[in-house]
Amino acid sequence: MRVCTICSSSRRDRVDSELAGGESPAVVGRRYRLSPDALRRHKTNHLSPALVKVAVERYGAETARNAFDSVVDRVESLVVRLEGLLSLAEEKKALTGGSNVAREIRQSLELIARLRGELDDRPSVTTVNVLATAEFAAAVTAILSATERYPEARIAIADALDEIDALPVGGPS
Repeated sequence: MRVCTICSSSRRDRVDSELAGGESPAVVGRRYRLSPDALRRHKTNHLSPALVKVAVERYGAETARNAFDSVVDRVESLVVRLEGLLSLAEEKKALTGGSNVAREIRQSLELIARLRGELDDRPSVTTVNVLATAEFAAAVTAILSATERYPEARIAIADALDEIDALPVGGPS
């Protein structure tokens, strides 16, 4: 599996903010000496579409880059402060307070990952072609073998399968 060079770049946050703000991959590529093709693939496959939409709708393409940086920077500074509170809670042996702060840190880190497009909550869709499975081929073979001596049954089965094939996806309406 190929690793995304943009995702592993130390300049990813800046690149993401510029791409989210509407900067073209060619311009960003020249600025950071990155491949425009890699930037296009990264924008398509790894940049959060929700981030781009929110940034452009809320701030316009011109200031979306700055807004993205500002949000990520603010959440990151919040995490630093929360980590200080967690250390203090550990020193004081305040278990309830410490667990609450730890939860906030986890949620903040999750938010940062979502903003950067590192977490994708979109459901994955898997298409299975049952007609190409060994089980389906075995079932067809069994039906043909069982009806070999009954030509009328074979015709009735073929007609029923043709009717099913003519139905819209999802069955009769």
